[in-house]
Amino acid sequence: MNKERQIIAVCASWEDSENLNLFLSSLIPAAAKWDYLPLCVTFDRNMVLQRGEEGIRGYLSLIEKDHLAGMVLFGEMIRSDEINQKLIQMANEMGIPIFMLERTYEGCINVQHVYAGGFEQIVRHMVFDHGRKDVVMVAGFKDNSYSEERIEICRKVLAEAGTELRQDRIIYGDYWEVPATEALKQYFASGGEMPEAFICANDAMAIAVCNYLKGRGIAVPEQVIVSGFDGIVLGKWYDPMITTAVPDFDKTIAEMLNRISTWKPDDAGNTEYMQLPFIMERRRSCGCANRSVSEFSEVISLLMNENLDYARHMKEMGQFVRETLSMDSVDKLAEVLNGFFVRWPEPYYCVSALDANDTDYAVTMLHGGYSQFTRGRRYRWRGAPLPDYETVSSNPNVCAVMVHLLQTMDETMGLIVCGTDHWSLRVEQRFEEQAIFLSAAFSAVLNNKRLREANTEILKIAEHDYLTGLFNRRGFFDRLDSMLDESEMQGKLLVLFSIDLDWLKKINDVYGHVEGDHAIQSIGRALELEAEGRGACARYGGDEFALAVFVDELPDSIEPYRARIEANAHSIAGDKPYTVCASMGMCARKVRERPMLEQMLAEADKALYEDKRQRKTSRK
Repeated sequence: MNKERQIIAVCASWEDSENLNLFLSSLIPAAAKWDYLPLCVTFDRNMVLQRGEEGIRGYLSLIEKDHLAGMVLFGEMIRSDEINQKLIQMANEMGIPIFMLERTYEGCINVQHVYAGGFEQIVRHMVFDHGRKDVVMVAGFKDNSYSEERIEICRKVLAEAGTELRQDRIIYGDYWEVPATEALKQYFASGGEMPEAFICANDAMAIAVCNYLKGRGIAVPEQVIVSGFDGIVLGKWYDPMITTAVPDFDKTIAEMLNRISTWKPDDAGNTEYMQLPFIMERRRSCGCANRSVSEFSEVISLLMNENLDYARHMKEMGQFVRETLSMDSVDKLAEVLNGFFVRWPEPYYCVSALDANDTDYAVTMLHGGYSQFTRGRRYRWRGAPLPDYETVSSNPNVCAVMVHLLQTMDETMGLIVCGTDHWSLRVEQRFEEQAIFLSAAFSAVLNNKRLREANTEILKIAEHDYLTGLFNRRGFFDRLDSMLDESEMQGKLLVLFSIDLDWLKKINDVYGHVEGDHAIQSIGRALELEAEGRGACARYGGDEFALAVFVDELPDSIEPYRARIEANAHSIAGDKPYTVCASMGMCARKVRERPMLEQMLAEADKALYEDKRQRKTSRK
């Protein structure tokens, strides 16, 4: 039997998936050697923060706390002091190490990027190894600390080479392709000369420079060389490949895993520091490395496969959402989940919906692996998003777990968990796409369910009397029409009674309208008892009621009905200083002849008036 692994939770937001992927690509194989299982918890920052305390609570609940060995936070991705500090507090209370990347906080191990050292390697390579002293520096945001730091490094190295970085040779591209391209256009439009080299503060702007130069017919690196920084994936696939510096995650992750192994609970709450250095990668954009034909073929093949997978996944998810747009049942949604997830088999999938009666619990809608799924398991998901952690953690085919809430800006509806047997940026992207589409499907189903319930309630209001809950005239006739169509009614008689509550005005005048309402409700309930299982009843308003029953034989007299109704009404009303009694008129027709209900009611009304006259004469 395989050994259960402890979890290293990696917490980030989806906005910078590429940097997160680079980290996980190094962590996953390293963690396997130490018998740790990486659990990647991502979220939509805007969605979490808009929902306030509940949004943060939901996010924190996704971390498998019972089996946690350590945590890694991408602080700048999360970009919320409140969330970061709550995660630090949680780790300290549990007595486990927590590593903070990109930001610095007290009470954790701060992993500090050595940006300056990495960028200086590149500048020295461009200036001294290639002898390019005439450079244009493409910086990030103006007055941004990282941007200004890289400008000063460029100045320092050029000064060592006996030249200077003039202010007119510094342009700001805001770390992004579009503003970088605009900055280049303005530079040359204002009379700027073509330099020997462009030194860029990141790879995205370096790619923008290369694209712009190509558009002007200038060859890179033959006529001018270009460098970037930070090592994005596109820079490696681009032609020419961008000379850059990449984080040395392998070295730093090895230190992190070693620190976890030596950690003692008493260390919790201490502030420590660890460095994340950068490694320069000499590539084609500076003239250092040519790409072979086989490498081009490999890149093209990889990109084609990923593009095909993306297109196929979008098509399938689009079809899935179309199928669910009109659904109003979570059970129906669960039935179509299986058909989608079998197309991308993984050793573990779990899609759960929150229990409507207790949202601390969830119920699985799809649960299993390699296309063999079950559903219906209820479990407490807060602090344990995997209903079967022991099974997943001991499965040697699972190299990493991803978990994400299914939610909108207003509510959390469920969660999705995937245990994958291989790792790539496309695997991560596909999982996030699934979370987005499933959230949309859940939202549509729940909104349709609420709309149906609201329409049912509106219809109930439209067809029922507010005081007694009986049908009104419209609802009464609709119900009788429906019952007349039922096959078991065809051999029966429909007996329709028109009923007036006697002395309602006197009850109101002497005892008040509250007692009048009580008398109305009492006879209404008595009519329900009379109709139960064999008919329907209604209140038209005031003291006017109707009763319809389906019977096998025509009643000899109205009196047995009146006696039961008045006896039940008296019992329901309780000990009152007035009597609840009724005048009644009756009309009967064979069901198979499809009686005209309005005509029957008119005849029953006529009989009612005769009954009133006779009862009034009798009382006199």
